[in-house]
Amino acid sequence: MSKKIAVVCWVTDDYIDYIGLDEVRNSFKYFHPDVDFIVFDSAMTNKAKEKEPWLNPVWMKPPCAFPFVDDYDMVVQIDGDCVITGPLTELFESDEDIIGVRNNNSLDKASSGNGITIQHLEPFGDGSMIPIQGFINAGLVAANNKEFWEDWHDVNKQSAKIKAEVNPYAHGIGDEQDTLNQIFHSGEYTTKIVDARGTGVSYGLSNTWGTVTHWDSWKDLYVEDDCLCLDDPADGAKMKVKVLHQAGGSAAAQLNKSSGGLREWMKTVMSTEAVNYINKITS
Repeated sequence: MSKKIAVVCWVTDDYIDYIGLDEVRNSFKYFHPDVDFIVFDSAMTNKAKEKEPWLNPVWMKPPCAFPFVDDYDMVVQIDGDCVITGPLTELFESDEDIIGVRNNNSLDKASSGNGITIQHLEPFGDGSMIPIQGFINAGLVAANNKEFWEDWHDVNKQSAKIKAEVNPYAHGIGDEQDTLNQIFHSGEYTTKIVDARGTGVSYGLSNTWGTVTHWDSWKDLYVEDDCLCLDDPADGAKMKVKVLHQAGGSAAAQLNKSSGGLREWMKTVMSTEAVNYINKITS
């Protein structure tokens, strides 16, 4: 691969306690042993906060990319509660400025709830609504254009000020996922959703749906030709699952704590066949 790629995972010490790190790092290296996987740890986080005290966990992803944008052609941000379950070929071979993954499954649901649409905020966008299938998840984003990270950071800073003055919990004013989508859909950058419907691949929450919890679908994961697969709920088409993203916030954290870690919790929501596959790629 001629493109020089850095995959950055922001995992602080307290996060490791209930999520771990081996699952995402080991599974990534299983498929991509020659691609750099970099942990943005607590020491690096504290250094970034010293430089910009307004930063908190909602706004940290662009600063995690900044140290690497000059030395790599593509920087990829991935959440620590992910497991890489297949080669990320489609992502790494993409040449667009920004490459994202769906936040909603093919039933237009985000996890077990309804899909999300938000309005753009200045300076990006015209106030139009983002289609549900176009709304991307901040848990996995890649960029071939380093200016994107600066723009995302600048909009985050503006949004942080607005949230502090108006309502610190106001969704839609702009947490990191809202601001990411504002830029992604602004028309200022070339973009691609790598796991859009019809691509035959799934990179995260597009393989997550359910009626009780948003991991109900994972019981239907199966292995075919040494690949983790899941049938799309809308049309039954087979999707090759490249990334599993637990998400779920504090509720997921509690599940991991009570189960003994992310990988142990996964055993409770998957078939034996899928669990054996996960064990193979994360060990």
